[in-house]
Amino acid sequence: MLLEAIADIATHEVTLAPGDAHAEARNTYWIEAPSVERAMLTASEVVAAFHATVATLCTRVAGPAVFYVWHDDRAGQLRCGITSRPAADLPFGTEYRLTADLASIVAAYLLRDPKASVPAEIDLTADDPAPHNEPPVLVWAYSL
Repeated sequence: MLLEAIADIATHEVTLAPGDAHAEARNTYWIEAPSVERAMLTASEVVAAFHATVATLCTRVAGPAVFYVWHDDRAGQLRCGITSRPAADLPFGTEYRLTADLASIVAAYLLRDPKASVPAEIDLTADDPAPHNEPPVLVWAYSL
């Protein structure tokens, strides 16, 4: 199901609205799979699915756009999005670092213990005034 969910992204309508982050937020996807499924997949298979999705998007998306992927460790999800912003200015609320190594992002997700994840409803309502000293999020970006 994970590979199908990644492929399905290429079939969705893409909204490119430079300067309107809210409109482009519709292009953000949360992808997850049960641990049993993740254990049966290789990083190479998931990376190939993302590359196939990018290839399809390149034929469908008009105008400059960037497809990007990251592992949300706290939520235990792979996430991806499409934006009109350049890769150096992606719409993140936290520090991120671009990487050419999509396989390491995917492997981190596949090996993640889902029990260690923070449920989205808790993550969204948590009131944590303490500063976070977390490393930057690794993000793979591809210009469409």
